[in-house]
Amino acid sequence: MASPVLDPTLPADNSPLVSGEMRGQFQAILDRFDGINSKLFGVAPLGVTVSNPPTQAEVQSIADKLDELITMLQS
Repeated sequence: MASPVLDPTLPADNSPLVSGEMRGQFQAILDRFDGINSKLFGVAPLGVTVSNPPTQAEVQSIADKLDELITMLQS
């Protein structure tokens, strides 16, 4: 069975709600959240202690982790 595809035009304005159509919409939304959630589990915690003031290496490790997270979410 194919995954439902989210259709932002459903339900149409002023139309009666159809349970199967709504289940498909909700399932498509859930599938998207599950996809995002599985990607987030692939990003390991940074695990760095930042000194005061922070060093360039500490700030760079934060920027690198942020880049990793953005890349993971965009894929």
